[in-house]
Amino acid sequence: MRYVLLIYEDEAASSSLAPVRRTFAAALATAGILRGQAALKRPDTATTLRRDSPLHDGPHAETGEPLAGLYLIEARDLDTALAWARRLPLGDGAVEVRPLAEAA
Repeated sequence: MRYVLLIYEDEAASSSLAPVRRTFAAALATAGILRGQAALKRPDTATTLRRDSPLHDGPHAETGEPLAGLYLIEARDLDTALAWARRLPLGDGAVEVRPLAEAA
């Protein structure tokens, strides 16, 4: 099953952890489960569309930490995905592990 590891943290943490994240990504690739990854630009570059209001600049969620990046992995189950998420270098932010909906 495919899972996405969504990283929520501030920009300073993302920048300082970039070198160790490359090592983490290499470990995912070596394990044969990395399917994709991306770092996102700062939240002030985001544009949000809501059906009931006009466009506005900035991220959608009003959270403490903005969505900073993601890894897409293939894991046999949620426990395996969580084990990898626990290995992800992280400062004071959070990692959300979410399964991808599979096509019917």
